[in-house]
Amino acid sequence: MSDRTLGDLTEIADAIDRILTYTAGLDERAFVASGKDVDAAAMNLLVIGEAVRRIDPNVLAREPGIAWPAIVALRNRIAHGYASLQPAVIWSILEKELPSLRRAVARLAAGLQT
Repeated sequence: MSDRTLGDLTEIADAIDRILTYTAGLDERAFVASGKDVDAAAMNLLVIGEAVRRIDPNVLAREPGIAWPAIVALRNRIAHGYASLQPAVIWSILEKELPSLRRAVARLAAGLQT
């Protein structure tokens, strides 16, 4: 695999780690009330979607439990329809999807380094 793919996976992991740092100690109510935290999380979700878009689908297929097209679709929604985003939906994505995405990205990166 290419160094570019490993770089994209690292970019995704770093964006996830930033989101986790920004939202540490927050509950849904505090997150939704904080425009700054919503903006920070959304920006990093956009970064994640852009990096996923660049990765070869054959690499992504190694982790079929992740809804890769939905990640790219979320990126597009953030980029083109930001005003219509609902902070509670963003929070739900962070809570339900981010941990499994982080683990999948780590597995993919480890597989590329062997």
